[in-house]
Amino acid sequence: MSTATVLVKNADRMMNAIKPVPEGIELSFADGCSGVIPFADIPEISGLADLDRVELPTPYEAVLWSSGGKTAEIPWDFARAYCDPSYRSRVEAVSTRGRLALGAQIKQLREDAGVTQQVLARSAGIGRITLLRLERGEQSPTFKTLLLLAAALGKPVQDLVAPTASPSPRRP
Repeated sequence: MSTATVLVKNADRMMNAIKPVPEGIELSFADGCSGVIPFADIPEISGLADLDRVELPTPYEAVLWSSGGKTAEIPWDFARAYCDPSYRSRVEAVSTRGRLALGAQIKQLREDAGVTQQVLARSAGIGRITLLRLERGEQSPTFKTLLLLAAALGKPVQDLVAPTASPSPRRP
């Protein structure tokens, strides 16, 4: 039997404590990760003297109130970036993989349609360089751009973002 610690599923998303400190708001997560969000990064609160109260109404959001009545809602992922130095790079890696997969799918659908980047871009009403960057995974499209590309390709938008898997060959 393994003696490894078992954590609550998604403990990295669950804030379990919040505490005002002179430099900002100290938060900790259920997996033991903790850190401080500086007041400079919370525009609604000018500093400790301006803080009226803090609450952790759910494990996924902290709420701060200023003495002037302003509120600041801090979602778990914003806080996690301050508490876990590796979080930002992990999120960026996931984002990069998503952009690359989307770009590859757009390129594949364009090639399957037998059109050039110039023709598809013109049909969709976007620039060819924009399409090039999308296909390379260098930038993320807006939803409007996805709709325009899907229409130009004669495909539903879900074919661009969630391609269906090829059917498996049947076994005799």
